[in-house]
Amino acid sequence: MHIVSDKSLQRPGYVYSPDGIGYPADNEPEIVWNHIDGPLLHCRSGAMHWLTYRDRLRMWIGLDDIYSLERKYLY
Repeated sequence: MHIVSDKSLQRPGYVYSPDGIGYPADNEPEIVWNHIDGPLLHCRSGAMHWLTYRDRLRMWIGLDDIYSLERKYLY
C-alpha cells in the first residue's frame, strides 16, 4: 500500500483511490481458507474481511465468486 497526498508522488503501475491510498494494479483478491479465526478475504486494496457463513454457502453453491465478494465489501 502506498499513501500520497500529492498527485506528483504517485507511482506508475499503481491504482489510487480519491483519498490517496494506492495499491499495485496487478493485485488479485485472495481467500485464506485455513486462517485460525475462519476464512479471510484479502481484497486488492489491502482491506481484509471475514467471510460469513452466508458468503461461504453462496460460494459453495456457485452463486458468488471472489470478485463479487470483493465488490460487496468494498462498494
